[in-house]
Amino acid sequence: MLEEIKKIQGINHNEFDSTINMWIESAKLDLKSIGIVDALIDNPNSLIKTAIITYVLSFADVSNADLYANSYALQKDVLRHTSEYIIDGLLKDESKEEEEIDGI
Repeated sequence: MLEEIKKIQGINHNEFDSTINMWIESAKLDLKSIGIVDALIDNPNSLIKTAIITYVLSFADVSNADLYANSYALQKDVLRHTSEYIIDGLLKDESKEEEEIDGI
């Protein structure tokens, strides 16, 4: 993800790698704090990946920081309300499966 962000920003050196990596980790922790499933954060699909990149760009792209911050807030809100991304939703889905198995 680091290389993708560097490409988006037109960065062709390693001077900011540690800062960008810190922002990537911060994004992951922020998503975990709202209950996003760890497995999806550790192995992100395109929706999670886009949210992480948008979070990073809200810090890295100073001229468009507000745009990216607002976009990230909307993406995070969508993820928070989508049951397959949330730990509680995952637990509910598992309990439904168990009920179906028990009912057989």
